[in-house]
Amino acid sequence: MAAKSFRGWSLLLLAALWTGALQAQPSLPWASLDAQQQEILSAFAQRWEGMPLEQRAQLLANAERIRKLPPERREQLQRKLDQWQALPADERARLRERFEAFQSLPESEQQRLRHEFQRFNNLPPQERTRLRKEFERMSPEQRRAFMLGARAREAADVARRVFAFVPPEERQATWDMLQRLGREDRRRMRELVRRMPPWQREELRKEMLATPAEQRSEYLRGRLAEAGVR
Repeated sequence: MAAKSFRGWSLLLLAALWTGALQAQPSLPWASLDAQQQEILSAFAQRWEGMPLEQRAQLLANAERIRKLPPERREQLQRKLDQWQALPADERARLRERFEAFQSLPESEQQRLRHEFQRFNNLPPQERTRLRKEFERMSPEQRRAFMLGARAREAADVARRVFAFVPPEERQATWDMLQRLGREDRRRMRELVRRMPPWQREELRKEMLATPAEQRSEYLRGRLAEAGVR
């Protein structure tokens, strides 16, 4: 397959990171990938060995799906990627942040937002234009609250920043746990994980899930005290 067919496809994988089921493998060193896989994932070559295994496996699974697409579908994706690459860097960063917040949601919330988007697309053109203008006049905070609801948006922000790679089968329980936390406890959690490497954050998530809901606030205060934070 021509190298041009793969040009820029690594960016697409940022938007496909959580699709499909994860088929974990014992090890995925960069040298174990074949030439086409390395071509698709070339943007991740320098960071590959430092990525969590779950992320590497998901990227590789999506690279395989891209490789098996029919030619017309690959061309369609290439056009979209060209449009993406033409965007200013700050716009791409903003869209990545939105996508990460969306992907941190459990499947039920993602389905709800997809349904709302479909309803919007079915509106008459004049109504869509009016709603777009109203949305553009909102502040970033108002937009997030509009899309997710204020409490859900806060929980999504914590999930994105704190637990970036929650296993699919544990997302709903993690999401429910975060939504039950009060504002002060979410602040405590952000402060705590800011001082932790990724592997300790995953330990924290599991301990929080195992802690009864009524004891989580006390648990977080205790962990902060151990870290020397008031």
